[in-house]
Amino acid sequence: MDRRIRNGFIASLSLILFYLIVNYLASGIEGMLWNFRNYWYYIVAIDIGFGSQMALYTHIRAFHQSCKSVATGGVSAGSMVACCLHHVTDFVPIFGTGLSFALSAYTEILMLIGVLSSAVGIAWMLATIQNGGLYRDGDLISRIMVVDYNSLKQAVLVISVFIAILKFVTFDPYSFEGII
Repeated sequence: MDRRIRNGFIASLSLILFYLIVNYLASGIEGMLWNFRNYWYYIVAIDIGFGSQMALYTHIRAFHQSCKSVATGGVSAGSMVACCLHHVTDFVPIFGTGLSFALSAYTEILMLIGVLSSAVGIAWMLATIQNGGLYRDGDLISRIMVVDYNSLKQAVLVISVFIAILKFVTFDPYSFEGII
């Protein structure tokens, strides 16, 4: 199996297992299933984005280049954990309900930021590959290098910022919708 695909698959599987384990430890099987059922579209998008970034990172490293986009992987993992982080206050009463509510209320925004950062990270890595000529004629990556990824990277960044601002402005954290 191609190393890029293997590493992307392992990263994706690892992230989803990490999410499920943290969620299970924080809220049990019922809470884990509830969170997955309510946020599955964010979870799947973040997971696919993370796996794709790891595959692209492996590709870039095969050409002995560095990549500045690695940080978005941490954002992906962080946004997955944010979904169940509010349960930490179940174990530490000293933090009180204010922190629990704040983390719960903004779970969807945090996960959206994770999805958007994955999209930006993927576009950034594809631009890095294109700018550095980090592909060989005939391989899979060379077939998708027909797009101007520098322009796409900028467009994805602008659109992501716009979506995040729009979501934040229209978001009502006091609606209690989606909070356990």
